[in-house]
Amino acid sequence: MMKSGKRARMAVDILLTVMLPLQMAYSLIGETFHEAEGVILFALFIAHHAMHVNWWRNLFRGRYNAYRAFNAAVNLALSVVMLCLPLSGIAMSKHLFTFLPTAGLAADARTVHLCLAYWGYVLMCVHLGLHIDAMLKRKPGWLKYPVTAVSLYGAFAFIRREIPAYMFLRSQFAFFDFSEPRIFFFADYLAVMVLFAAMGYSLGKLLKLCAARRGKGGRV
Repeated sequence: MMKSGKRARMAVDILLTVMLPLQMAYSLIGETFHEAEGVILFALFIAHHAMHVNWWRNLFRGRYNAYRAFNAAVNLALSVVMLCLPLSGIAMSKHLFTFLPTAGLAADARTVHLCLAYWGYVLMCVHLGLHIDAMLKRKPGWLKYPVTAVSLYGAFAFIRREIPAYMFLRSQFAFFDFSEPRIFFFADYLAVMVLFAAMGYSLGKLLKLCAARRGKGGRV
């Protein structure tokens, strides 16, 4: 029973990770598919939290150290973003939710949705990095070299794809190069995922080490 529950959690986490870059493709994968996948992604997000309900139950229990505070901040920020994304998406829907009375909301909803989508992507990647230890029991020592190389490219792709401009609304429309092979787009976003997952992992390790050296207890 415990093994089946663990497998179910792993399956949900893998699906969330795989589907996330697809959502960022938007126009490249088609608006109808984007909306349908967004619904599935939100359902998986709810399932993920249902499977980790104990985290919410223990949110105000125990002592906080630096790692636990950072982890909680990332989780709460990500939860807010993931709850607001479908609301803004529905308000600007052109296919699945056109029956709802959302006339006049599309322009503002598009701006909000764009900003939240990129913040959600970054936060989801950091969240992944914070919990990668639980997903991978064994990490070969040589793995840090390709991860470092991909992360460095991810930093370049992060700038080249103008993701900061979308996150901070310096640009209110996402631009796609339809002549570019799709594989290049997804390679860049996967590299960005590795970058922020590596940052989350490294920062998490550092915060845990600081907490251990200071001798602070509390749930982490």
